[in-house]
Amino acid sequence: MVDGPDVYPSAPTAAVSTAPVPTAVVPLPSVAQPISSSLTVAQTLSLSLAAAALFPVLTALALGSWIYLDAVARESPHPLRWAVEVTFVPPVLLAYVHYRGERSGPQSDRERLALTVLLALLMAMMVGTVFSPPDVFAQPRNTFGGLLVTLPLFYWIVYRDDAEPEESGASESEE
Repeated sequence: MVDGPDVYPSAPTAAVSTAPVPTAVVPLPSVAQPISSSLTVAQTLSLSLAAAALFPVLTALALGSWIYLDAVARESPHPLRWAVEVTFVPPVLLAYVHYRGERSGPQSDRERLALTVLLALLMAMMVGTVFSPPDVFAQPRNTFGGLLVTLPLFYWIVYRDDAEPEESGASESEE
C-alpha cells in the first residue's frame, strides 16, 4: 500500500471554452400526428372504445327485443318482464326457454329480424375475439368486419323458406 494523500493522481485539466457551439436545426417528423389521418391517437382510441362498447349494448337490445316478441307470440302474461329480466340477467334466458308456452302461430317478420340481428351480433363478437390480436384498435374493427359476414349469413339461415318435408310431397304424388 502506498501512504500519502494522492493514491490516484488526477488527470491534467483541460481549458474549458465558453464560446457558443454552432448547432444545426433539423426538422424531425412529429410523432403525435398520424401520417395518413387527421385523427389523433386519443380520438382514435376513444372511437375504438366506443365501438367496442357498442356491440354488447346492441346485443342486449337485440336479445331483449327478440325475447319480447317471442313472449308476445307465445301469449306470455308478462312479455315485458321477461324481456327486461333476460336483458339484464342473461342466465334467466334458461328459465324463459323452460317456462315459455307453445307458439300460437308462425314467426313474424319482426321476430325473424330480431333473431337475425341477435345471432349475427353474437357471432360477430366471437369472430372478432378469436380472429384479432389482443389490441384495443383491432378487435372492434374485426368485429365490425365479422358483422358484415355474419349478418347476411344469419339472414339466409333465418329467412330461408322452409321446404316442405319429403314425406308430404311423396304422399301427394302417390295419390
